[in-house]
Amino acid sequence: MRYALLISLATGIGYLPFALTIPILPGHVTDRLHGGPADVGAVVSSYAVTSLLSRPVSGALMNRLGTRALSIGGAVLTALATVCYPLAGSIGQLVVLRLVVGVGMGVMQAATGVWPVQLVAKDRQNWALGLGGTVNYLALGLGAPLGTLLAGWTGMAETFVIAGLVTLIVIPIAAYVPEVRIPPKTEKADVDRRQALLGTVLPSVALVFTAFGFAAVASFAVAKFDALGVAGGAAVVTAYSLTVVVLRIAGTWIRWEVTRPVELVALFVVEAVGIALVGLSHGLAMGVVGGVLTGVGMWQIYPALGVFVVRSVGERGRAMALSVFGACFTVGVAIGSGSLGLIAQAAGYRAMFLVCAACILLGLLVAVTASRVRGPTAAQG
Repeated sequence: MRYALLISLATGIGYLPFALTIPILPGHVTDRLHGGPADVGAVVSSYAVTSLLSRPVSGALMNRLGTRALSIGGAVLTALATVCYPLAGSIGQLVVLRLVVGVGMGVMQAATGVWPVQLVAKDRQNWALGLGGTVNYLALGLGAPLGTLLAGWTGMAETFVIAGLVTLIVIPIAAYVPEVRIPPKTEKADVDRRQALLGTVLPSVALVFTAFGFAAVASFAVAKFDALGVAGGAAVVTAYSLTVVVLRIAGTWIRWEVTRPVELVALFVVEAVGIALVGLSHGLAMGVVGGVLTGVGMWQIYPALGVFVVRSVGERGRAMALSVFGACFTVGVAIGSGSLGLIAQAAGYRAMFLVCAACILLGLLVAVTASRVRGPTAAQG
C-alpha cells in the first residue's frame, strides 16, 4: 500500500503541468500570440487527442518495456514540451507542443494507473484503482489556483517552466518503487478471449456513460445557475469533487468492494438522482445536494468497473485492458460535453441534466451485464 500511494502521488505530480497551466494558457494565447476564442479552444483541448490515443498504445507496450520506463519517459516528454511553451511563436507551434504533452501525459498516466493495481493484494485492487483519480482531483483543485498565483508572482513564461520542471519529481519516485513484471510464461493457457474482451468492453462502455455525469457538473453546473441568476454555482462542482476525494481517502481504512449487482445499481441510481437534482434545482442548496449525491455515486463506480476489467483478463492482458478502460473516461467526458452542450442549447439546462441522468441509467444496464462476466482471473485477482 505504501508503494501504491507513492505511485499515485507521482500520478498527481504528473498531472500538475496540466493543472498549473490551464488557467493561464488562454491569456497566453490571446495576449502574446494574438489568438481568438477558437484558438484558445484548440490549444487547451488539443492535448486530449494524443493523450487518449497514446493510452492503449502504452498498455500494449507496458509488458515489454515496464511501468517504470513508461512513467519516466512520459514524465520527461511532458516536462520538455511544457518548458518550451514560452518559445512557441505561433498558435500552430503551441498546439504541436500541447500534442506532445498529451503523448507524455497519456503514457505516464497509463503506467501509473496500472502500477498500483499490480502492487497490492486482490482485496485492495478496488482501492488502488481509485487512487489515481483522487490525486488528479486534488492536483486540479490545488494546481489551478496555484498556477494563477505563480503567474502573478513570476510571470507566465516562468510558470510554464516551473510546471514542466515539477513533472521531473516523478522520476525519483518511479526509480524507487519496485516494479512488477509479468513473464510471458506465467499467462494461463485457458484464458477465454471472448470473456476477456467482453470483460473489458462492457465496463468501458458503462464508464463512458457514467462520465457524462462528470461532464455535466464540471462543464455546465456554473452556467446553469448563472442562467437562473444564482451566484455561486461553482459550489456544486466543489461539493462533487470534495465528496469523491473524502470518500476515497476514507476508503484507505474502510474496505468495501462492489460484489453484487444491487450495489452497482445503487451507485448508478445515486449518481443519476444527483444529476437530476442539479437540473431540477432552482436554488443553490438543492444543487449542492445534487453535487454531493453525484460524488457519492462516482466515488465507487470507476474502481468497481475497473475491478471487473482486472478480473476478466489474464495478467499479461491487464495493462492493455486497464489503459483502454481509463481512456474511456476521457472519451465519455468529451462526448458528454459536446452532446450535452447541444442539448442545453436546444432545450435548456434542465432538460440537458435530465437527459444526462437517463444516459447514466443506460450505463447502469451495461454495467449490470458487465458484472455477470467472469473471466479467467476472477478467483485469482
